[in-house]
Amino acid sequence: MSIDGATRLFAIIGDPIAQAKSPAILTPLMEQAGANAILIPLHVRQADFDESMRVIMRLGNLDGLTITYPFKERALRHIDHASHRARETGSINAMKRDEDGSWSGDMFDGIGLLQAIQDQTEVAGASILLVGAGGAGRAIGFALAEAGAASLTINDLDTSKAETLALHVQQAYPARRARAGGTHAEGNTIVINATPIGIDPRDYRLPAHFGPLSPTMTIVDIVPSQTQTPLLIAAEKAGARQVTGAAMTRGQADAILKFFGIRAKK
Repeated sequence: MSIDGATRLFAIIGDPIAQAKSPAILTPLMEQAGANAILIPLHVRQADFDESMRVIMRLGNLDGLTITYPFKERALRHIDHASHRARETGSINAMKRDEDGSWSGDMFDGIGLLQAIQDQTEVAGASILLVGAGGAGRAIGFALAEAGAASLTINDLDTSKAETLALHVQQAYPARRARAGGTHAEGNTIVINATPIGIDPRDYRLPAHFGPLSPTMTIVDIVPSQTQTPLLIAAEKAGARQVTGAAMTRGQADAILKFFGIRAKK
């Protein structure tokens, strides 16, 4: 691809950012769609987030941003218009400049992971353990309930977050069973790590004590690690199906490009 003065800019913002898969996935799709555009990684430190956002959003050739850990909740206050998913989850992972100069935001984590999981197994009727009730975890929880999961056990180190998410999912989808609980995997058909544990290579460990894993399970780790995560290594040893963070990113790529006004070619 060629980059010139007319190239439109998109970026992914996070801290850290080296693990981000979006530039390698979305930029080629933009080129395939015929768009003169690129998506670049921007490392914004947590203490500088709000000030950096105000500056970055003033760039005249910037058309959109994708948001990764730990900014999905904080980014919500920088937009003018929030989708129902953004309002439901209190977070966004993509935002775009509208024609009138205002900014709109949406949350695609749930959509992306749902697609990746359903490539491996059926969500409808499944018993699911979800560890992590932050921005990504909330989006995933609502998406799984909407897709027909029979039960959803939610765990977070902040127990109030898990309890609040379970309550909100149960209220939105009364036919589902959503509750806060522990991290023991037995009795679940799908186990999901939606925590940031493993993003930092220095924090390379299991996100929770899951107990024995089995070949009948589908194990999901949304961390976009450059190497296989400890949880996915354990899944492989158990003979379980695996869904990676990279698969989640691929699953949401088309939806994010459509949100940005770029139609990916198949």
